[in-house]
Amino acid sequence: MEKLNKFKSLPHKILFYFGFIVVLIFLSLSYWQLNRYQMNKTITYEKENQMNIQINELNELEASSFIKLEGTYTLVDYYKLRSRVHNGMSGLNVIAIYKNQDNLYLAVNHGWISLDNNNFKIGDFNYGFEGYLLNYDTKSPIGQDDVLQSDYIFRIDKFFLQTDQNIKLTNKYIHLSNNCGLGIECVELDTGYEPPHLSYSVQWLFFAICLSIVILRKNNFI
Repeated sequence: MEKLNKFKSLPHKILFYFGFIVVLIFLSLSYWQLNRYQMNKTITYEKENQMNIQINELNELEASSFIKLEGTYTLVDYYKLRSRVHNGMSGLNVIAIYKNQDNLYLAVNHGWISLDNNNFKIGDFNYGFEGYLLNYDTKSPIGQDDVLQSDYIFRIDKFFLQTDQNIKLTNKYIHLSNNCGLGIECVELDTGYEPPHLSYSVQWLFFAICLSIVILRKNNFI
């Protein structure tokens, strides 16, 4: 009963309740960054043992597999993926949607273009694609939402692309390793660059701890 009365008489109720909601958001961001760090540590990109496959086999393979996807594919649409840095320069990635003669759809990351590049060209592929199979991106808790019918996207999100195009995509997309398109630079996946997911995870955890201490002190718990 005494504890219940203490909660009722909190000197800073708004800070207490709203603050701990923010703490939970910080903790979820910390966990998300830690999960990304662990995922990146387990992925390797090797060009040995390339597999020649058909599109109906694609869903059965593991992410990071190096493949040659056979067949003829027609360009359906493309997007520009925002905020991509390549060789120290800001730019965009070209993400295209293709279909084959059986109306099976897949997404393809062609590579990098500069922000002012309006002369790149992509089109139908008569000899398939060569590159890596990758899992689609997931939206972070505070990430910006993609907008339907826009030419620009913030992530390669399977569910968004399917909704925007009214199609069903394969379970993984292809990151091209060559023949990326006219005016498009292929992007190597294993470049030695390690995104700072672990440091971001520690940062969000630190913010959560600091805010928790402030909330508890202001409300006389410590």
